[in-house]
Amino acid sequence: MDRTQIWVKALLEAGKTEIELNKIVKQIGEHLGADLSLLFWGSPPNAGKFWTLRHGIEEGDYQFYLRHSNDDAYLKHYISQSLTGKMIQLQEMLPLKHIYDGWFREEMVPRLGIRYSISGLYPVAPGQMLAITFHRYQQPFSHRSKMMMQQLLEQLVPWCQYFIARDKLESLYGSSPITRSMMKLPETLTQAEHHVVSLLAQGYDGSEITEMRGVSKETTKSQIKSILRKTDCRHQNQLLHKIYSGD
Repeated sequence: MDRTQIWVKALLEAGKTEIELNKIVKQIGEHLGADLSLLFWGSPPNAGKFWTLRHGIEEGDYQFYLRHSNDDAYLKHYISQSLTGKMIQLQEMLPLKHIYDGWFREEMVPRLGIRYSISGLYPVAPGQMLAITFHRYQQPFSHRSKMMMQQLLEQLVPWCQYFIARDKLESLYGSSPITRSMMKLPETLTQAEHHVVSLLAQGYDGSEITEMRGVSKETTKSQIKSILRKTDCRHQNQLLHKIYSGD
């Protein structure tokens, strides 16, 4: 198990305890050499439910960014260039001299005072996104740190989907039955198979999963077949029953 997998496992074990989750984000940021670290998932601000974990950013600056997130020139450019799924050094992607939004350049950038930022987005469900971002005030991040950030972004996806699915189920049925009966998935499942299980648990069918993950129907069918074999299930309904009943 590599370092990024250890972090994701720690987040999983922390459940929904915000203090513990933020401690893990602090540890991640410190290992990567970040002055500021932010993990965001869910619907866009002002468009639905979302969650954030952060370290190193003042509450006032955080709230300032949330209020003006729609004006983020870096975010707009990142999306327009179809960079979703990649951790990108923002100031290299879009130098300040090429930002023509005067308010963003003269108000938002000086307010946060950040010189080096590496950020990435990853879709986790229709209308929902995972975002992680790390910032430094003085020196750029090392190549090794950037590579670890990319691994982390990809490996956080199943955890993020699981967190959202569990929150939805708890809102319907309460936390006790889910906490008591949640199935422990086999360690033999691959990262891709964990991703598929998470989507199945959220109610998506094979066709929707194929479209969301950008793979072939045959790949999705093969992965579901492998998941059923590894979990000793005859069909998907039995798998979902085992996930939420613990049988």
